[in-house]
Amino acid sequence: MQRTFILWCLVMLGATVGFSQDGYQPTYPLEIGLQAGTSQFLGDLGGQPGVGKGFIIDTDIQSVRPTFGVFGRYNIGGHFAARLDLNYLQFHGDDQSAGTDFSATSSRDDVDDAWFRYYRNLNFRTHVFEASIAAEIIPYNFELSGGYQNYSVISPYGFIGVGIFAFNPETLYEGNWVELQPLSTEGQGIVDGRAPYNLVQLNIPIGFGVKWSYNDTWSASLEINHRMTFTDYIDDVSGDYVTDETIFDQNFDPSTANLAKALARRSGEIDPTGINSVVTAPGEQRGDPKDNDAYYTVTIRFGFYIDTYNLGGGRRNGCPVW
Repeated sequence: MQRTFILWCLVMLGATVGFSQDGYQPTYPLEIGLQAGTSQFLGDLGGQPGVGKGFIIDTDIQSVRPTFGVFGRYNIGGHFAARLDLNYLQFHGDDQSAGTDFSATSSRDDVDDAWFRYYRNLNFRTHVFEASIAAEIIPYNFELSGGYQNYSVISPYGFIGVGIFAFNPETLYEGNWVELQPLSTEGQGIVDGRAPYNLVQLNIPIGFGVKWSYNDTWSASLEINHRMTFTDYIDDVSGDYVTDETIFDQNFDPSTANLAKALARRSGEIDPTGINSVVTAPGEQRGDPKDNDAYYTVTIRFGFYIDTYNLGGGRRNGCPVW
């Protein structure tokens, strides 16, 4: 799916070269605005039942959360723009969403892949703060009506950029939200070869949208923005269960060690007799380290053009559509 996005942007670039002769360009280059929509986390927790799928196909309605933000865009002629985005997002994932017809004491011969996620019994949430810059490519501007100060333009666009985001995964345990990163649930930082993960990471936003410039004053856009990341620990799940849980006792005080052990392996909460405990035994798979986490947003963006010509008392020189 990531290759599909990159290919799509290359197609947009080629189309821009091919259609570069249409005459539209915004009257004012500077635009600021607000955006709101939904965010979907794509990782080891959450998503559709069974084996994880790619991008929007893995959307789990139960884990969709809101996102809000502000942006600034500088339009370079009619076909290119540079933008800055500042966003707040929420992510959520729960293994209990893998299915409702499961039993923790089922025979493993009678279950599918979704059951193993259900039996793992992990959950998380995180608040995310994100900043990014991106380049937009607008292949063509479709004029809906003509005339100076009396036009409306539809502009499909693609974009790619680079961003930075901060997160802090928590899990719900005995009615309280507990921060997971300090507990090293997979031995990060206390087991050789497992480095602690940072709570600030880079990402690559890439996506597409359709912008409607109603007039010289405001615009609206519908946009899908997929973020590729360089971490697999947004949900605190990536590799295997630690092979020796005494490592927690050796590195933490007794209270913290007990909490870490309880949150590293939670299948006992739904299988207290341990009938299927071999599934989450030390050294068994806890997550999938082959794929980094990702997330995407679907947002509506409202922009307002800034009359930069008159900010300093200068004269406005409009650029009509023809």
